Amino acid sequence: MNMRRLSPIFVYAALVFATGCATVAVRPEGDLPKPLIVPTPAKVAMVVTPETSNYIHKESRASVDYEAQLGTSHKHIFEEIFKAEFTDAKVFDSVDKARNEPGVLAIFEPRIEQFSFANAKETGGVYCAVTIRYQILIYAPGGELVDTLSLTGYGSGPAPKIGNGEEELGIAAYAAMRDAAAKFLTQFPGLDVAKPLLVSQALTPKVQPLPGSAEAVAAEADVTIEAVPINDAPVAATATSAPLPSSGPLPAGSAPAVPEVSPPPSQMTSRFPATSL
Repeated sequence: MNMRRLSPIFVYAALVFATGCATVAVRPEGDLPKPLIVPTPAKVAMVVTPETSNYIHKESRASVDYEAQLGTSHKHIFEEIFKAEFTDAKVFDSVDKARNEPGVLAIFEPRIEQFSFANAKETGGVYCAVTIRYQILIYAPGGELVDTLSLTGYGSGPAPKIGNGEEELGIAAYAAMRDAAAKFLTQFPGLDVAKPLLVSQALTPKVQPLPGSAEAVAAEADVTIEAVPINDAPVAATATSAPLPSSGPLPAGSAPAVPEVSPPPSQMTSRFPATSL
C-alpha cells in the first residue's frame, strides 16, 4: 500500500529530473516581409558555407542546456535579403564556386559571429531577448577581400507561460534576424562599398595597409558584442531606419523593470572602409 502511494511521487520526480536535463532547442522560423526598396542593379553571389548553414550555438546555464539552431534560418533569411537588395543574387557554398560564376560584380559571405540571450528568469519573468552579431565579408569578383561589415540584430519575445521557453526564445531569435535584415536592406546602399554596385560596376580588390599603420591596427581590432540583449521597445525608438516590425508578441504593459542599458547604434560598421569611386 505504501509503495502504491509513493510510486506517483517517484514518477513525478523522474519527470522533473528528465525535464531539467532536456535541451532547450531554439529554432527561429519565419519569412521576411517583402521590403519596399529599389534593388541595386547588380549581379552578386552570396556564400553560405556548410559550416554556417549548420551553425549551432550551445551553452549551459543553471544546469539547463541551450541549443540555438541558427544555420537553416540564417541561410533562408539572407537569401531573401540579397534577392531583395540586388536585381540578381545567386547562392553558393564556397567563395571558389562563387568567383567562377560569370557576370558577378561582388561576393558576400554573411557569418554569424556571436549569439547571446537572456531568458525570462534573467529578465525577471517579463520577457526574453536575443542578440545576434553578424559579420559580412565582401569580396571582389576574383575572391579578393574588399570590406568587412559588422551589424547586430536585437529581438525580444514574451515570457513563457508554460514550458521551458524554447518557443519564446525562437520568437526573439527570429526578431533579431529581422532587425539585422532591416538594417542591412536600408543602410547598405549608403556605404562606400556599395557605390560601384549602384552603377553596376564590379568591386575592385582593396590595397592592403602597411603593417603597423593606423589602418592595419583598425583592421585587426576586435569586435565585441553587448553582453546583455535589450528589449525591442528601446531599439525601435532609437533605430534610424528599421521598417520591419519585430515578429511575435511583445510583453504586455510598460517596459520591464530591469537595469537600463544604453541603446546600440543602428548603423552597420565597416571594418575596412572601401575607397569611394
